[in-house]
Amino acid sequence: MKIHVKDIRPEGLELTGQIAPELIGLTSGDELYFTGPLDVRARVNRVEGTVLAKTRVHGRYTSVCGRCLVEIREDWAGDFLFDYPIGRDTEAIELDDDIRQEVLLNLPPKVLCKPDCQGICPGCGVDLNNETCKCK
Repeated sequence: MKIHVKDIRPEGLELTGQIAPELIGLTSGDELYFTGPLDVRARVNRVEGTVLAKTRVHGRYTSVCGRCLVEIREDWAGDFLFDYPIGRDTEAIELDDDIRQEVLLNLPPKVLCKPDCQGICPGCGVDLNNETCKCK
């Protein structure tokens, strides 16, 4: 998502767009990956020698529960504030890489199907959310 500095009016600028999930760097081979493009909304203002971009990113991911291995599909959203120093020769600012970094840093490190997931019995492999284990 590119911001052209000359397009930022005194009242600010509203931008919307999408980022392909491939740009984030997570694919269907990863434990967690986005199933479609991420929607991006940005409110951009110019304050003296700085461009501020208040950004909201939303997407849907697929993952596997870290305890019971059930597939999970969840919505994900994050709010980020980026600031870029600009000079006379600054024509444009690119948000994509900064958004990618923030998304990766703000994804859950471990996804659970529910907060009280019991997981799988290490002895017999029974999903303890659905069955009672007969192991001793």
